[in-house]
Amino acid sequence: MVASHIFQGHPLILADNDSMTRRWVFFSILLFSPNGSSFASEKGISECHAHIKPLHIERERVAELDGIWGLFEKNRSLQGNSAIAIDLDKKINSIIFHLQYLCDTLHGIPMNEVARYVRDGIEAKGEKGFRKELIILGKTEAEIDIWFEFTRFSLKNKERPLKLKSILKSIKDSASFIASYVSLAQKLDRLEIKDSQKNDSFKNHVIELSKNIEGFFKSDPYIHQAFRENANIPYYDINESSGGS
Repeated sequence: MVASHIFQGHPLILADNDSMTRRWVFFSILLFSPNGSSFASEKGISECHAHIKPLHIERERVAELDGIWGLFEKNRSLQGNSAIAIDLDKKINSIIFHLQYLCDTLHGIPMNEVARYVRDGIEAKGEKGFRKELIILGKTEAEIDIWFEFTRFSLKNKERPLKLKSILKSIKDSASFIASYVSLAQKLDRLEIKDSQKNDSFKNHVIELSKNIEGFFKSDPYIHQAFRENANIPYYDINESSGGS
């Protein structure tokens, strides 16, 4: 199932500033970057994921340093700028997530739990009858409209093809951002705490890299498509909808 929500919420202010806390926060960000390997047996998908693996390895080098956020938190003069650091960590994780999504959906977007649930309900009871059932179960008209629209989107795109060559180009074009991220982390790890001039320089580099990645998200056709398709995936709780706990 393709993940529906990416990087929801993160603690920006923590009283405990030790290494364990920094590592926990950084890896809480990584939790929203699933490895998406359930369809890797299909033709082309395993090859696609193999090209992402080096990016994973590079990102893990920064994870071992607690991420850019953790490195900022270790530096007293940079602690007040943690928001820009965690924003960069999230953008890097977003690159990986969306590249994985593209690989996983090379041959189409698999229908997730809510799409299958709505499809089966409509097939069994008709759209009007199933809508009535969902209302009885506590869903609002607005929520039902979103679910039905998403199901139509899923049915339309379940065999939507992508070009492996184009995904590999997106992977290749993203590599420079990951390399810059690793370079920044390594330099920050060696940074003298009292060197305020270098601190200002690193803040600017972090901001610039984030802006460049944001531009990549908008300019790369397949990455932009991945964002657009993921935006269609609604929040849902099947157990709640079917009367479960």
